[in-house]
Amino acid sequence: MIWEQFIQIRKIGMDVIAKGVESKEQVDYLRDIGCAKLQGFYYSKPVSTSELYDYAIKNKQLLKIEDAREDAYYSQVDRINIHDLSNFKDNDDINDETPIAIMEIDKEEIRVIRINNACTSFISDYFPGKEEIRSASISSQLDAPGGYVLSRIRECIRSEERFIIEDRTPTGKMVNLMIQKIAENPVTGCAAVAFEVISVNDSSKSLTSLSYNYIVRSLSDDYVAMYIVDIETNNYVEYHADGVNRGVTVEKTGEDFFYDASHDVVGRTYHEDRKMFNELCTKENILKQIAEEGVFSITYRAEDEMGTRYVSFKAVRDKNNDRQIIIGVNSVDRQIKLQQAFKSLQKERTIFSRIAALSGDFFAIYTINLLDNSYTVYKTVKGERFIGENQGGEDFFAETQKRIKDVIHPDDLQGVKKNIKKENILKKIAENGFFEYRYRLIVDENPTYFMHKAVIITENEEQKLIVGIMNIDAQVKKDKEYAENLSVAEDMAQKDELTGVKNKHAYALAEKSLADSLKLGKIQKFAIIVFDLNDLKYVNDNFGHKKGDEYIRNGCRIICETFAHSPVYRIGGDEFVSIAQGKDYEEIDYLMGIIEKRNNENKLRGDVTIAAGMARGIANSVISEVFEQADANMYEKKKKMKAERM
Repeated sequence: MIWEQFIQIRKIGMDVIAKGVESKEQVDYLRDIGCAKLQGFYYSKPVSTSELYDYAIKNKQLLKIEDAREDAYYSQVDRINIHDLSNFKDNDDINDETPIAIMEIDKEEIRVIRINNACTSFISDYFPGKEEIRSASISSQLDAPGGYVLSRIRECIRSEERFIIEDRTPTGKMVNLMIQKIAENPVTGCAAVAFEVISVNDSSKSLTSLSYNYIVRSLSDDYVAMYIVDIETNNYVEYHADGVNRGVTVEKTGEDFFYDASHDVVGRTYHEDRKMFNELCTKENILKQIAEEGVFSITYRAEDEMGTRYVSFKAVRDKNNDRQIIIGVNSVDRQIKLQQAFKSLQKERTIFSRIAALSGDFFAIYTINLLDNSYTVYKTVKGERFIGENQGGEDFFAETQKRIKDVIHPDDLQGVKKNIKKENILKKIAENGFFEYRYRLIVDENPTYFMHKAVIITENEEQKLIVGIMNIDAQVKKDKEYAENLSVAEDMAQKDELTGVKNKHAYALAEKSLADSLKLGKIQKFAIIVFDLNDLKYVNDNFGHKKGDEYIRNGCRIICETFAHSPVYRIGGDEFVSIAQGKDYEEIDYLMGIIEKRNNENKLRGDVTIAAGMARGIANSVISEVFEQADANMYEKKKKMKAERM
């Protein structure tokens, strides 16, 4: 009865004052029905003398003083009746009472300051678990369900216009809402907004229940920006889609769209595509193509906070206003890159098949994405029989480590596990420009040599690792045979045919090797011994060269047996030289004594005698000088032996 009287009084524009208000429940009810002026025990309780004294002593505030500047704001907020009857009764999804709430919003937070039971039930039904929430930060809600409504509330506050909007709830219902700004607090800057649910429909019942507005907003998810351009003045408005909330908000306005676009005022066009964009996206060209084909469209690369990506620039005439064109810039990065990847894959397969046909030794060629290790593979017929039919995979390196244990020769398995890792391959490529590793696979139960080759290439600004697996078994065997033949040839070229020891050419190489070792500090001491066979000319002249050859071989045998741990070289007809290191160097005086002993024995038998001269060398010695000293010592010994015979 009281409520009906209150409504009648409000209809004739009179304020109602409620006196004798004693409890919070009474306060909430009266405010809900729009009674803004309240008095009673709840606001000013009787205070005893002792309490007044206590307030004075402790300097406590007895009464809360309201700021008069806020009076009009709170008066307008409190006058709103949130129990108005619904003017629609055909919808079974809501109660007879219209769901209404009054919200207060500032830059940081949105708060529910008044809400009726119907609105609480609406939240409980369509936003489960949210019915008790009465405040939330703006930043936390923009990307959450209901974020679109929040963005429209903020737009409503800016424009001061009544908005009727629709959105989908988390439960799948399509909701029509009315939002209207009530007042703005001149002290705090916050604004009060009335929120009313007009209707609720079940969009899941029929595909046709989706509204055009919702469909358009859903399709705008991938739009980077949208523009309305006045083609007479070139003025424009820029709109942005707000992500998951499927809203469209005004970003900015400008005076000349075509100037700003061609001069890349905001720096969004990728530098390599800027020239192409400027040449194609002129006002004349856009309008000409729209007139001829109904639409203007190009694809180029843009740069923004998301990085470099492909976008589509599309312009059409506004059907309702010939002076305006509508331009949409939406991301097509994924589609373009998928197309490029497909074309690249087709091209790669063509190239790889030709390479394999020409070389004849490729088993497989892998193209690996270095960001996530995913790969595609081209295989020859032999490779497919051996590797399998898969066309690609998620992780080349992990899958390789799993497969190798069954196909790699046991002696090579640990080396492959260690070397064919992503980190090692990239390190070797960084150092040498390429990676190579040789190993043996078991093919038809036979160890077969393969080469794992890898390089990095750049395609469409993306780095890729190209890995080739080649059968090099025939080449390895051929190289081994060649090396063996070369070794035999080199051996023959450095060997004295008569005695079997190394020749003068081999000694020259030995001197060079010794010099290098001394320079690197690998050898600290050595000795050179020069030998000369006495009376070879006499044997040749009197007994013939055959006997002379035997004489040379006998002398060589004595030298080799004595210096058993040192190389011996024949450097002339009757001259030999040996380089002593290690054990022979340590026993050099003893060995020279052995030569002297053999000379004494052979002299009595009329057999070969040898004049020997030795010189020692150290780390900083010049080898040729050590040789000359040994040679001089040998000639001194030869003269002495000749004098003894006379």
